[in-house]
Amino acid sequence: MSTNKMARGLRNNNPLNIIKSKSQVWLGETHLGGEARFCQFSSMQYGLRAALKVLHTYYNKHGCRTIRQIICRWAPETENQVAAYIKTVCGLVQLGADAPLPPMKKETRILWCELVLAMATVECGLTAEGRDSLRLAMSKAWAMV
Repeated sequence: MSTNKMARGLRNNNPLNIIKSKSQVWLGETHLGGEARFCQFSSMQYGLRAALKVLHTYYNKHGCRTIRQIICRWAPETENQVAAYIKTVCGLVQLGADAPLPPMKKETRILWCELVLAMATVECGLTAEGRDSLRLAMSKAWAMV
């Protein structure tokens, strides 16, 4: 796929489309592509690491303990079709929208990594093959959290 037709989140190595912040500079963040709104990362593993860190913060600092709570905070109604976003993510993760998520730790790695990949599916229009292509970078990202 040519770079121009690739989803912005993939071009930026930022599969959740994390918005730039003056107060947060991420490990591996670059400013080489002239992107005005979204973070850009030097590699996909850094973008996935940032996504895991955001979800960790949502869970521990903001009390987002379900997929619905995470997505409602992440993807506000003003910019997203939240019900469809939640339905897609829940289907991919095979967990109910209001089922409690376990804390992010080694034993729950698979669930949290699958949650990030499911959210990236919505953000970037990934196919099953697209998710599979990110799994190695996801594994490396998890190791950096």
